[in-house]
Amino acid sequence: MTNNVLLAPRRAHKFLVLAAVCLAFLPAAARAQRGDAGASKNSPQVLKAFKNVVAKAKDSTVRITCDDKDTVLGTVVGPDGFILTKASELKGKIVCKLGDGRALEAKVVGVQENYDVAMLKVEAKDLKPVVWVESKSDPVGNWVASAAPADELPLAVGIVSVAARQGGRIGMPPPRDPSQTGYLGIALEPSDDGPRLGRIETGLPADKAGLKKNDLILSVNGTKVADVEDFMAMMQGTKPGDVITLKIKRGDEEVEIKPTLGKRPANPNPLGNRGDVQNHMGGELSNRKNGFPKFLQHDTVLKPTEVGGPLVDLDGKTVGINIARAGRTETYAIPSEAIVPLLADLESGKLAPKEDTAAKDKQTELEKKVADMKTAFEKAEKLKLDMIKKADEAKAALEKAEKDRTAAEKKTAEAKDALDRAEAELKKLKK
Repeated sequence: MTNNVLLAPRRAHKFLVLAAVCLAFLPAAARAQRGDAGASKNSPQVLKAFKNVVAKAKDSTVRITCDDKDTVLGTVVGPDGFILTKASELKGKIVCKLGDGRALEAKVVGVQENYDVAMLKVEAKDLKPVVWVESKSDPVGNWVASAAPADELPLAVGIVSVAARQGGRIGMPPPRDPSQTGYLGIALEPSDDGPRLGRIETGLPADKAGLKKNDLILSVNGTKVADVEDFMAMMQGTKPGDVITLKIKRGDEEVEIKPTLGKRPANPNPLGNRGDVQNHMGGELSNRKNGFPKFLQHDTVLKPTEVGGPLVDLDGKTVGINIARAGRTETYAIPSEAIVPLLADLESGKLAPKEDTAAKDKQTELEKKVADMKTAFEKAEKLKLDMIKKADEAKAALEKAEKDRTAAEKKTAEAKDALDRAEAELKKLKK
């Protein structure tokens, strides 16, 4: 056999997987002509072709519950109990359910809000961490698979549709619920000079502040705006009632306008615009699904409860962590080259979650009130006991006085009797 027909082990493995996928699609395609939904790339036949791809990754994938409710998946990143997952979904008591059946309570030891990842720590020393590889090793068009905990087949498979790219501005706060984000009432259009105002909604903050169609937005609160996406990322950190400073260019003139942000009007269609409707037709989306500094996109269909686990290439190596179901055919993953540099700080405690000072102050206040009430109760209890004691003493004194009075009356009566007898004797003697 000559060298030109030999395949390197890695390439040969991929070839075998792809060949199996093609064979699996043949009967699926035939059924598709008859209207059978089994033609999906997530049909059992196709998933079986990826069995060996996720053979190791499944042992590095855990199910995470919060207050006994399935919440997300987790990715084992250290043998001594470190598990990475999606941060914004973690609430209440956190438990990691391992593939071997163990259910271990977990503690959050680190959080990176921009990427929406959290490091959990469980008491274990024998976990199997994932093997990382840079996402650029699997460019657009390559197959990827998402492992399932303790399951030989993947949750789902897909194809990388957009390579790792920059997302929201690094350092910007994570997106808020749209109803809690400041609202201007504008439609933006991209241009070579930056975001340009298209439609201005009548009677809303932008209109009231004097913004006009075709105004170019140059900066927000002194920070330069590069494009529409940049501006939207900045607005995600605002809330209704905020006053922002917009530097705009109108014709040849640059001016500053300070609108007071409002609240997004209620939408008669709960799913929003047509694009939102189409996205939700594919199933529920993640609550936090954008604003990541860097992410790659693939068309794997996952539920929001199925993100947080590893995304692997055809060699079974982890190219990223699934972080959000973002659309009907869009799932985002934080690429490995963005995740790996964060691991040391997440594990060390440098990125420990911030304490909720308001909640802590409230707890301290409540604890003080309880302590004061306890002290007051103890004082009242002591006073009650003192009063009972005094009442008992007074009762005893009264009983003694009563006895003394009775004794005194008896002696008085005896003395009177003696006096009467003496007087009677005296009268006899005088006679």
